[in-house]
Amino acid sequence: MESAPTEYEALSESQQRNDGNLATGHDVKGLHVPPEVFAEIFIQCLPPITFVAPSRTAPPLSVASVNTRWREAALATPRLWQSLAIDARTRALLRGLGYAGFCETWLGRAGGLPVSLSLRASGVEAANWLTDYIRGSAHLLRELDLQFGSVRQILSFPPAKYPLLETVSIDTPQDGGILISFLDAPVLRRVKLSKYTAHVHLRRQQLTSFRCDSIDVLTFLEFFRDARELVSGRFVVGYRIGTGWAQTVYKLPRLRSLVLETKEDQEYWQNNTAYLEALGNLRTPALEDLALIFPRRNERQPREETISRPFMTFVDQIPFRLNTLTLGFMPVSTPTLILCLRATPELVQLKLWPTRMVNLREVFASFLELPLLPRLESLHVVNEAGATNPTPEALVEMLSWRWDYDSAVGSIDVVRLRSFRMALANSIPNSWVIASIASHPRFAELKAEGMQLYVGKMKMPVDDLWG
Repeated sequence: MESAPTEYEALSESQQRNDGNLATGHDVKGLHVPPEVFAEIFIQCLPPITFVAPSRTAPPLSVASVNTRWREAALATPRLWQSLAIDARTRALLRGLGYAGFCETWLGRAGGLPVSLSLRASGVEAANWLTDYIRGSAHLLRELDLQFGSVRQILSFPPAKYPLLETVSIDTPQDGGILISFLDAPVLRRVKLSKYTAHVHLRRQQLTSFRCDSIDVLTFLEFFRDARELVSGRFVVGYRIGTGWAQTVYKLPRLRSLVLETKEDQEYWQNNTAYLEALGNLRTPALEDLALIFPRRNERQPREETISRPFMTFVDQIPFRLNTLTLGFMPVSTPTLILCLRATPELVQLKLWPTRMVNLREVFASFLELPLLPRLESLHVVNEAGATNPTPEALVEMLSWRWDYDSAVGSIDVVRLRSFRMALANSIPNSWVIASIASHPRFAELKAEGMQLYVGKMKMPVDDLWG
């Protein structure tokens, strides 16, 4: 005969039943679980991303399919449906409804709360639905991400008010264009555009973050004139259109991060230096990070002074002090590059992708004499094909000196170089330099002592290197 369960065993069995009932949405100990409890649990299960991609195996669709009780709780929780990322790859979910039906059903469950929408339009259907949606629901948008790369048409959006819109990202049609106005978007602060033209209307004076992968010189200079609140900016500048604004003084008192890049396919770009002239006229007392990225392939080199003069004028500002400097393919000789670096003695991090004109052996040697960039803690270099490499002995000597010598040289305080990366561009075959440096006894010792070191093939995307 089996003995009666002990009090502990009976309590344990009761708890297991209650846990099971909770999981299936039933009553626990005769008490009804409030729907708001389920709602809060469901919300906590959402992925920590801006735009939720619909999936039957992830919330909110997954929790809405467990049973009737959970479905009712999910559908009655507007916060579960405030975010949506959709593209043509979700065909199984779109079947029978299309973009319009699916998006309207999903976002309609948000019950009038602010919504975040990411739409990758693969055809006219999705693009047309979006223009209709914005006509009636622009007042609900908080974040908008539109990818129109494969749409072959000009998209015209109706005038609308966007009282809640904070962030916009738009990839315009490859073989078309876009006409849209955000002039009535009073809290819009962050914008990312694949191409900025006169047909995209922005309140530039209120933006704090702006990134554009294609902007002509004149529009770029006008943007600098107006964007007084800008904190972070990245501009890929192309198309030579006048230089009238180049003599204007541009005051950006809050700017902390700036990336200026010239379009890779810009023909005779050396004649297009208006944006560099503008650099010399910038007043950015809060700037910490600066990146200048030039075309990698140049058939003609500009005169060095057209590059170095505005740069030197810019970094000579007082009390302006750079923390991080990135120079990609800067078309200057070794002495001019070293001169530019000496003008930024407060640098803590340097990212350098020099051209073949630069002798890295001389650059690294300058870190020992007088010494170059005494506050530098991190040095990342990409070695281009055909560049002059330092010998392993010379490189290790520089690293060892900058690691061990944490003191003063004359009147100059020198800090410890804590991180060094030298990545060979993917166009360079395996080089004996890698093996020679990596096998040097002192290189291994520096690693063991805590210096962060890497010498080898490039592992990171170029954008990550510059980022």
